[in-house]
Amino acid sequence: MGTIKNNFQLLWLLLIIVLVNGISINNFKNKEINFNKREIENGNNKINVTYDGRSLIINGERKLLISGSVHYPRTSEEMWPIILKQSKDAGIDMIETYIFWNIHQPNSPSEYYFQGNANITKFLDLCQEYGLYVNLRIGPYVCAEWTYGGFPIWLKEIPNIIYRDYNQQWMNEMSIWMEFVVKYLTNYFAPNGGPIVLAQVENEYGWLEEEYGINGSEYAKWCIEFATNLNIGIPWIMCQQNNIENAIDTCNGYYCHDWIAGHLDQFPNQPSFWTENWIGWFENWGQAKPKRPVQDMLFSNARFIAYGGSLINYYMWFGGTNFGRTSGGPWIITSYDYDAPLDEFGQPNEPKFSLSSKFHQVLHRIENDLLNNQPPKSPIFLSQVTEVHQYGSNLSFITNFGINSSSPDIIQWMNQTYTIQPWSVLIIYNNEILFDTSFIPPNTLFNNNTINNFKPINNVIQSIVEISDFHLNNYNNNKKDNENVDSSNSNDSGNSINSISPIEQLLITKDTSDYCWYSTNITTTSSSYNDKGNLFLTISEFYDYVHVFIDNEYQGSASSPSLCQLHLKPQDNSTTFQLQILSMTIGLENYAAHMENYTRGILGSVLIGNQNLTNNQWLMKSGLVGENIKIFNNNNNDNNINWIQTTTPISLKYSDSSSSTPSSSSSSSLIQKPLTWYKLNISLIGLPNDISSTVYALNMSSMNKGMIWVNGYSIGRYWLIEATQSVCNQSSIENYSYIGEYDPSNYRIDCNQPSQSIYSVPIDWLFNNNYNNQYATIIIIEELNGDPNEIQLLFNKIIN
Repeated sequence: MGTIKNNFQLLWLLLIIVLVNGISINNFKNKEINFNKREIENGNNKINVTYDGRSLIINGERKLLISGSVHYPRTSEEMWPIILKQSKDAGIDMIETYIFWNIHQPNSPSEYYFQGNANITKFLDLCQEYGLYVNLRIGPYVCAEWTYGGFPIWLKEIPNIIYRDYNQQWMNEMSIWMEFVVKYLTNYFAPNGGPIVLAQVENEYGWLEEEYGINGSEYAKWCIEFATNLNIGIPWIMCQQNNIENAIDTCNGYYCHDWIAGHLDQFPNQPSFWTENWIGWFENWGQAKPKRPVQDMLFSNARFIAYGGSLINYYMWFGGTNFGRTSGGPWIITSYDYDAPLDEFGQPNEPKFSLSSKFHQVLHRIENDLLNNQPPKSPIFLSQVTEVHQYGSNLSFITNFGINSSSPDIIQWMNQTYTIQPWSVLIIYNNEILFDTSFIPPNTLFNNNTINNFKPINNVIQSIVEISDFHLNNYNNNKKDNENVDSSNSNDSGNSINSISPIEQLLITKDTSDYCWYSTNITTTSSSYNDKGNLFLTISEFYDYVHVFIDNEYQGSASSPSLCQLHLKPQDNSTTFQLQILSMTIGLENYAAHMENYTRGILGSVLIGNQNLTNNQWLMKSGLVGENIKIFNNNNNDNNINWIQTTTPISLKYSDSSSSTPSSSSSSSLIQKPLTWYKLNISLIGLPNDISSTVYALNMSSMNKGMIWVNGYSIGRYWLIEATQSVCNQSSIENYSYIGEYDPSNYRIDCNQPSQSIYSVPIDWLFNNNYNNQYATIIIIEELNGDPNEIQLLFNKIIN
């Protein structure tokens, strides 16, 4: 322990020296100016934060806190004020956000990035401007369906490191990062006049602690000891961590009322906080959209308050978008809508938004009655399925938790008769029903959100040009103009490694790209062919996805965890050719023990027939040529790129049943044009550009699989894979039964449609932060086939 502390102090001293001497100095100068300004503005507004067994206490006043998760990098910077204002207007008191280590230090421990939608200080300033407290979940592990759980990939390169373990290398890195965060945000903590009133160390570690044995227990203790010694002056929390006394243990899940009794028995001086009420769920590629009934969400909230809870956090209140390559999983889609009260586009998702807002109004009305009374030791049972929690003489929560009958329970309470529906809570004050979690007002529109109200904008695509990644120039100034480069053989851009056998993908790409080429030259033998004279490729283990080529000609695709077996067809039945396997990650694991051992790419044997190619001498190369030359950047010089005019795609004259190509309803019949870059010039003339009332998106239904950039901003992955791995509710959403415990597998919509066809384009990115702009540039890499002429720019005019 002493060695760890001494090493940490030395490393922190070196870091300070480096910063003072100029690394990222412009960024730090700006922050110092902001800090000084905040000290002047907030010097007399220091906030004292304490707690007891009933609630958080801010400046001596008990607080019933309604919190909402809003992750700053899951929307654009200019959308933050829109989202935060709507949150405050809806009765939200607190914003919960993680710090995402791998967006602030993506490539090395010596770099810092806090620009654009990674500008957390601007986000915190806005939270304070709108009168919102903040729960800052520093982690550094975040889960959050975020790639690699928020860990920077360079951690894997540290010898002998074991993440989230009582391991010196890990604790050194965690210490350095958390010390930096606390220093960087020092004036944003409540005692210094800032909005941050709670902070979290680690995240849901109790669920995995046993995986680490005795070291897990020691690490959990070390976490809170280290955090406490940071002296930030506010309470620390550790969610799902019931063996640590010095941090407030909190609950995560769909229902947390039944957690409270055990929590108070173990920690009577800690309040009952629900840091994650999962009000929806995330969506995987190939799955339909999960929906959580609003009545069930409100039921769980009201029951938690009835049992004595004093903080509820909606996970998510606003989900947003996994821009770029930030979605985790693997296999999590680009949208992180989460069926949240504010939808992916920052607009109300009805009726969740309106009904939760009304619920918050009621809670704030009864806050004093709740917090000035201790919660009942046990409920009073009025029937086999109905219970009541009474606070003082005026306030009662009546709960019908029955699930075996659709009939209401009619009960007597305080000389009044009440009819209460199954799986619902009535909040009664002075014999008046303030709120009924089962009640949906007449004429309520269900699923009334942005994505269902988009309209296409006609005639905005001015031109479309294309170029194959196989034919891109390598942008090397020492080469002649227009020199064609085979992307699988080029050593001029991207990391390139030769090896006897395939090397694990993340060692090659450093997670700077989804794509990694594995190429080898082959001369077939008699053992290569089956008894019908055909060639079949087998890859025994790979992750997550592969496209297979022979001499740049597409052969087929496969996805893990299935065995890859593809029928190969060399041109002219050639016996010598180059086998090119393009391996792809689709988001890195975000929830697992021992994530330092995480591997991707080709991990097993490679055979053609019985010919083993595993030790056949391989060339591995990171990324596509277009990525490596940053073809998507606005400042890229197009003069050396031989773009050609896109024509209407030709339909396939036959289908090859041996190819496991991913299919979409609109693109599967088109001729293959694998690894094609498209550039679309979009006219913005006359388009509405009011960020408070207009949202934009792209309809990619005519394409297949790839990635999108708008004006250089990475929108994320797209994939038109159909939702065939889910069982959908046949009835309309308003007729769903909300009775009984929610499971996302029970409530899904849009089966047999693409998991995602609409992709959010923030308005400030579309107009490139200049609302006088008259055009935008969209760059797409299409991995297989599609018709870019049918891509649609969509808009929705919001009426507030």
